[in-house]
Amino acid sequence: MAAVVVRRRLALAGAPLLPTYRQLAAAAIPIPIPKVNEDEHSGAFLRWLRSKAGSGISSVLRIGTSPLGRSLFASQPIQEGDCILQLPHTAQLTQDKLPREVRLLLDDDAAVAGDTAANVAVLLMMEQRLGHESGWAPYVISLPAKDQMHNMMFWDLDELDMVRHSPVYDEAIKQKEQVRKQFSAAKPALEHFPHLFEEIKLEDFMHSSALVSSRAWQTSRGVSLVPFADFLNHDGASDSILVYDEEKAVSEVIADRNYAVGEQAHIWIDMSEQDPLYKKKLDIWEKHRTPKSQHMCSSGCARTSFAIKEVKYSGNKGVGIPQALRAFVRIFCATSIEELEEMAVEAAENDGRLARRPLKHAEREVHAHRKLLLHLDNMIQGHSTAIEQLETIDGAASRSMHPFRKEMAKNLLAGELQILQSAYAWVANYCKTVACT
Repeated sequence: MAAVVVRRRLALAGAPLLPTYRQLAAAAIPIPIPKVNEDEHSGAFLRWLRSKAGSGISSVLRIGTSPLGRSLFASQPIQEGDCILQLPHTAQLTQDKLPREVRLLLDDDAAVAGDTAANVAVLLMMEQRLGHESGWAPYVISLPAKDQMHNMMFWDLDELDMVRHSPVYDEAIKQKEQVRKQFSAAKPALEHFPHLFEEIKLEDFMHSSALVSSRAWQTSRGVSLVPFADFLNHDGASDSILVYDEEKAVSEVIADRNYAVGEQAHIWIDMSEQDPLYKKKLDIWEKHRTPKSQHMCSSGCARTSFAIKEVKYSGNKGVGIPQALRAFVRIFCATSIEELEEMAVEAAENDGRLARRPLKHAEREVHAHRKLLLHLDNMIQGHSTAIEQLETIDGAASRSMHPFRKEMAKNLLAGELQILQSAYAWVANYCKTVACT
C-alpha cells in the first residue's frame, strides 16, 4: 500500500480544549450551533456524505455540539491504532475539483501557481456562491459563516493590539497580507467566470482562506478539506494520524495514544547594531546556525526567533529551552574577537554547532544567561500588563473587543506567560548554580 501519513493534534469533544499558539493565529473557532435543529442537520449531512463516499464513514463517531460548536463524539470506546473514520478522495474538496479552465488561469499567475491552499480556498468560494446548486451544499452550509468566525485575520487593529506582546501579532499581520496578495493575484482570473463567482470580494476570499487554513489536511495530492474529519477538535493533548492510501484513494484517520504536549511560545532577540562586534557576531551566527530562524517582524526589523516550551527540569539541562537560544546569548555577550574565534574553533573540533557548551569562564556564562533573564523578564512584564488591561472591565480597549476574541487573547497571553515564567525560573536557577561552582 502506498500511503502518506500526516500527524495532526486532534481531540474528541469533551477533552480539554486549550487553544495553542497556532490555533489562535489560524483556527476558525465557530460560535456554538443551536441544538434545536442539530439532529435534522446532522442526519441530512451524513446521508449526503455517505452517498458522496459510496460507503460508510465511521462506526465509532457521532456528530454533536460542544462549547466550540459542531464536534465529533465517540459512540463507543476507541483504542490506540483504531481507524475512526474513512473517506475516499471523491468526497474531499481538493484543487483538482476546480473547473479545468479556472485552474489553468490560476496556474498562469506566479503568486498562486502551485499554492494548493489558495486554490482550495477559490474552490470553496465557488461552491459557496453556487449555494444549494452546489454538489457540496450540505458540507458548505455546515461551515461557520463569516460572522461566526474569530480567526485573527478578521480582528481589527484595536483587537490585534491586545496581543502585540505575542509573536502571534506579527504572524496574524503576515497572514492578512499574504491572503490579500493571493486575492489580488487570483481576482483577474476569476473575473473571467462571473457565472461561477459573481462579484468577487476580498472578504469572501478571506473567509474561504480562513476555513481552509483551520480545517484542511495535507495529503500527497495537496491541501484537502475532509468533510466530517474536520469536526474533530484541535487539542494539544492528543494526536491523530491521517493515512492516505494512494492505491485505494482513501483517507483514514487513525487514533493515536494521548500524551502530554508542551505548548509553545516564541522569544525574539536582536543583536544591537551599535555593538562594535555586531558584524562579526552576525557573520559567525549565520555561518553556524541551524535550523534557520531569522524572520522579519511587522515593523521591518530583523529578529532571531526561537520556539520554547514549558521547561521541564533535567539536571542542568532546561528541557524546553532550545540549545540554539543559549548559544545565541553566549555569542550575543561576547566582548572580543578572540572569544568569538575560540567558539568557532571549539565548534569545528566537535560537532560543528556553535557555542553549545558552557563558556569556560563561569562569570561570562552567568553574564550571558543573565542577559537572557533580562529579556525574559521584559517579555513577562509585557504579557502581564496586557492581561491586566484585558481584565480591566471599564478599560476603553477592553470594551471595544468582541467578548470571545477577548477571551482568546487572554488565553493566548496567559499560556505564553506560563511558558516564559517557567523558562525564567530555570535560567535563574542555572545562573545561581554556575555562580556557586
